Amino acid sequence: MTDGVVLRAAVPGDAEAIAAISVRGWAHAYAEFLDPRVLAGRTVEGQTERWHEWLAGDDTRTVVAHVAGRIAGYATVGASRDADATPAVGELAGLYVDPPAQGAGVGTVLLADAVARLRGGFTSATLWVFEENGLGRAFYERHGWSPDPGNRSAKSISQAGSAPL
Repeated sequence: MTDGVVLRAAVPGDAEAIAAISVRGWAHAYAEFLDPRVLAGRTVEGQTERWHEWLAGDDTRTVVAHVAGRIAGYATVGASRDADATPAVGELAGLYVDPPAQGAGVGTVLLADAVARLRGGFTSATLWVFEENGLGRAFYERHGWSPDPGNRSAKSISQAGSAPL
């Protein structure tokens, strides 16, 4: 299936498709442990507005994955937003695959591309994963990312850091 994945830079016209994947992805991955009100507050309309703004900005580094002519996932990278990060630390700010496309290699293709893009400007990278998100954690760990158990927040979010890029 990964042979049919085509990656390209996201553009503002992709905002609604990315927003829909984000909303469906959150509902699919986090329904068992996030407050239902949080999930209900994430609407395609609201997320589309945010994505229009993000994709129009100069700092947007989002790539979309096309499969069979439609957007099936996306990944966003950039400088780490962690308060204690140095300029050498990048971040995988988001990687979501539409639930019907999961398990077909789209996420693996997006992650490989994201890591390659991070290597272009950073020496290491981080990402944030809900501790309760076992499938997400397993995916990243399978691809060489390792947990950072010393970095937890009150919301039970744990950080996973990669080996140096």
